[in-house]
Amino acid sequence: MLRLFSNSRSTSKQIIINTSNNYIKRYFSVNNNNNNMSTEFDGIVVGCYEGGEEWSAIGAELNQKTDNLLSKTFKLSDNKGKLGDSLILYNVTPQHPRVAIVGLGKKNDPKSGVYEQFDHVRRVAGTGVKSLKSRGATKIGVDTSIGDLRACSEGANLCLFKFDLKSTNTAPDKDKAPVEVSTVDPSKSTTSEWTEGKILSESQNFARYLADMPANLMHPTFFVEKVKEKYQDLIAAGKVEMIVRDRAWAEEKKMGMFLAVAAGSDQPLKFLELHYRGAADPKGAPLIFVGKGVTFDSGGISLKPSASMGMMRGDMGGAAAAVSALYGIASLGLKVNVTVLTPLTENMPSGKATRPGDIVVASNGKTVEIDNTDAEGRLILGDALHYAHTFNPATIIDIATLTGAMDVALGYHYAGCFAGTDDLWREIDDAGQVSGDRMWRMPLLPEYRKQLDSKVADIVNSASRSGGACSAAMFLKEFVQIDRWAHLDIAGVMHAGEEGAYISKGMTGKPVRALIELAKKQIGK
Repeated sequence: MLRLFSNSRSTSKQIIINTSNNYIKRYFSVNNNNNNMSTEFDGIVVGCYEGGEEWSAIGAELNQKTDNLLSKTFKLSDNKGKLGDSLILYNVTPQHPRVAIVGLGKKNDPKSGVYEQFDHVRRVAGTGVKSLKSRGATKIGVDTSIGDLRACSEGANLCLFKFDLKSTNTAPDKDKAPVEVSTVDPSKSTTSEWTEGKILSESQNFARYLADMPANLMHPTFFVEKVKEKYQDLIAAGKVEMIVRDRAWAEEKKMGMFLAVAAGSDQPLKFLELHYRGAADPKGAPLIFVGKGVTFDSGGISLKPSASMGMMRGDMGGAAAAVSALYGIASLGLKVNVTVLTPLTENMPSGKATRPGDIVVASNGKTVEIDNTDAEGRLILGDALHYAHTFNPATIIDIATLTGAMDVALGYHYAGCFAGTDDLWREIDDAGQVSGDRMWRMPLLPEYRKQLDSKVADIVNSASRSGGACSAAMFLKEFVQIDRWAHLDIAGVMHAGEEGAYISKGMTGKPVRALIELAKKQIGK
């Protein structure tokens, strides 16, 4: 008996595949060794091009062995092979109890670029694996001839993440069962590309876990504990050094802006440092990631509206991305020096909280008028950016869910990038295209700095609504002394409001993979 399920989504971009005969023979020599009901996988993912005539390598062979059952059923279900079209077949052969057919889109699409080449592969792998998992498969094989091997691994492993604090007795069995994903070709499951994809996915999934954790649990101390737990093997092996600073240290460093934001919270602030020295010269100038770590942002005295305030548990998404990217960099053993700095605090209203109109002194000696206590991220980042220069950095990248204005400007498809040099922007753009974490360059101009002029201090922390993301970037630039600096405003991409092919609804963990890709570009510089 053949049963099927169809779920159609449409796009049409190119997926490049390898249909070598050796690939097919290796797979079927493994899976045809046994003629009984046992099988290496209880679900496999194959692909079909738009039109339904051309298949991925394993899909084509399986279709041939079943007298074109796959193509006949795919057409009968009214799927066209458009990117994301999906169909589940059951009991195709005794060795193939579940087969997920996923549309690959148009073959040799001239409109396909670098982003499409890799991200469409992630979408295909994610769609197939999610479909099989939802139907009880726990050992899933991916026909990696659908495209780039690392992208296959990323899509297949990212799609498995689900943040859930439900008690175990209320979760459906299929949600509780652990799922193992590998390639259908056993010789590729241990290759560096597949393994790298798994590490990249694990890193981003850690950022998603941190950012989605409710704020009553994810306070600064808890954040530090979870990072220490994640890094314990790397720390024990001497690959990463972890230093946790406290309020007394921040006072010693005269971080008046950081202290002002933390003043309203009963949770103690933390300043986390992570150092990875993978370059040939461990004392060489590092790449520094500075991540905004506001573990909950109420707005302070300038209280936010209550609607959607719960989303502000993710206002430490920059810090989560920074520490998670370094985890991937260290796990991959990249030959580069990287330091992560994350100021961690809540922004809360209380009798101790900083008020609008207050003036504080930043660690670089500048006086700062607090016009809006909800413009707190730039305050803690400013002190952290100034401190970053003590490490003689080659490049500084700060990552922050900084402004609602960025969400308005770019939505949830692109992060905003304010780059100090053209070369650095090209590196960031290239990293984003390959990783799927796309960036859009925003203006970093002195005209926006004028909006921050204060009558009573050197600078004010909040300007008019016009160009709000740009003036916020210019505030940060006041604390930067090197040209190779970029500010990534990830407010719009922080959260996914709907289910995606490989990123589910919730905090996204972006742009972890882009930061790791960017670190690769610094090797040898």
